[in-house]
Amino acid sequence: MTHMFFRKSTICLSLLTVISVALLSCSGMGPTVFIHKNYNFNFIERVAVIPFGNLSNDQGAGERLTHIFVTELLSQEAFDIVEPGEVTDALSKARISLPADLTEEQIKEVGKTLGVQGIIIGNVNESSLSRSGSGNKPVVTLDARMVETEKGQTVWSATNTEEAGGFWSSLFGTGGESQSEVARKCVRRVIKTLVK
Repeated sequence: MTHMFFRKSTICLSLLTVISVALLSCSGMGPTVFIHKNYNFNFIERVAVIPFGNLSNDQGAGERLTHIFVTELLSQEAFDIVEPGEVTDALSKARISLPADLTEEQIKEVGKTLGVQGIIIGNVNESSLSRSGSGNKPVVTLDARMVETEKGQTVWSATNTEEAGGFWSSLFGTGGESQSEVARKCVRRVIKTLVK
């Protein structure tokens, strides 16, 4: 009888350990966020999303995440969004070659040209496949910020990292998310810190 109780206790303890590890691996850290406490976001009605820079080894990641960001931000219906073609044209006319590194004066100039109160600038810090168990899983990190165009100060900033799958998919070998799905999830989490 004692032996049977010991065996059941061991099984329960093992199961609790597995569940605890699963919950910890699924919980993630979430986005790191800055919001200017004294800024009135009601002032921002129209924004421009500047093409994101790409600090990863994944060619085209900046362009892909910029498109996803614009679509997801449009779906929130929180701001009027300048068409990407207009943004590219304004940057070209202002002879801006590194849009992810705009100066305060360039922000004010582009803001006036496009008639926007806010400019969103960002970088894809990571877009890669990391080794996990018997396969690879996508990892995406996005760093984005909104700068108001009157004074050129940052009023919102967020960084988030997402990776495919989790503990259960690694444990049981179930199919994970694609690079595109992970990128979309990463962008959505970043936008949720701005538009609630």
